[in-house]
Amino acid sequence: MDKMGIIVTSVVVAVALGFLLTDVAGISLDISPSIEKTTTSIKETTEKLKISESGKEIVEKTYEKTKQVSEQVKEMGQAAKELSSSKLPARLVSIPSGTSVPGCEKDGICYDPPSLIIFTGAELIWKNNDSSSHTVTSGNIVDGPDGLFDSGLIMSNETFSHTFNEAGEYAYFCMIHPWANASVTVK
Repeated sequence: MDKMGIIVTSVVVAVALGFLLTDVAGISLDISPSIEKTTTSIKETTEKLKISESGKEIVEKTYEKTKQVSEQVKEMGQAAKELSSSKLPARLVSIPSGTSVPGCEKDGICYDPPSLIIFTGAELIWKNNDSSSHTVTSGNIVDGPDGLFDSGLIMSNETFSHTFNEAGEYAYFCMIHPWANASVTVK
């Protein structure tokens, strides 16, 4: 059983190193080949050692769990790519269908995404996916427009864009449907 412990420990260390390298060093997120190589090595070692049936079950479960972890790492990689998209020169914000009817504010999806982070010099593009006209007006419903940007009427399936050249927090809302509001942080 000591040899089995070493094998299981090796797999756990390999997976942990994969997570560490992915999170800390920004190394490629595709570690599946090294995990598969490790699990293949485990199977070969298992056959050489001729361990008991319960040991084989443990190795097979470890192999399956390693495959699951590999898939989770790939999914986390996709999430990391999504987060890094905040550095893109342009981002899209949707005005979803149904925004013209009160209720979207309860779910926080009158603008999708309702808040985001971009960097100076980036452009936001709002697309009206609703059947009603909307505006994208800087400011808030209590104090009113602050004059930094205003789309005017955005008809259904049309867009409005604005480039943010200064860092700061920018709130915006729809002049026609005041429950629709959101914000952007520019760094």
